[in-house]
Amino acid sequence: MNLIRNLLAIIGLIAIIGGAFAYTKFAPMMSQMGDMDIGAEKAALDQLDPKAKDVYMDMWKKLKETGNSADATVVVYPLADGVSPEDAEEAMKFVANEHNIKAVGELPLSEQVKLETGQDQRFLKIFQFCNPQTAMKMVEFSDAFSAYLPCRIAMIQDKEGKYKLIALNMDMMIYGGKTLPPDLHAEATKVQEIITDIMKRGAAGEF
Repeated sequence: MNLIRNLLAIIGLIAIIGGAFAYTKFAPMMSQMGDMDIGAEKAALDQLDPKAKDVYMDMWKKLKETGNSADATVVVYPLADGVSPEDAEEAMKFVANEHNIKAVGELPLSEQVKLETGQDQRFLKIFQFCNPQTAMKMVEFSDAFSAYLPCRIAMIQDKEGKYKLIALNMDMMIYGGKTLPPDLHAEATKVQEIITDIMKRGAAGEF
């Protein structure tokens, strides 16, 4: 357990994506730990949100399974049988409007590439949603949060021809560092709940 705790300290301090280090790098890192102030690393880890350990452990498990850091940092909802991309898109927009969150942009990437190349592409479209007031509060807390904005949901056709919705796992933003101030934490978790609802109901074609 001490080994895991020290590893998490390194991950939490070096990068917000935690487990996004290649497996082959961990042996050299472990060999260098004797030169580190383990007490200071433990103290830094103890300042993180209580859920941070679970967030990074989950990411590390996914990284081991896939070997891909991007796979370790997203949530995925496959479209239900009988739900078309058009059904899912219409449902997502309906749910977003229901929650009063703004749809601020769409990027029909596969369509654009087809226009540029004349070749058919796997379907890929990015939907962008935002609560402006919450967004500004997040940036007031840390400029770096601007890189997470707006919330993006990708609808993609995988290589087997099936469609799914993919978005960044917001647990990393909410729980991956020091605990957010109570008011900001409440707003951030509310946005996470809304994006999750948009994805779940979109994937189900549910209005």
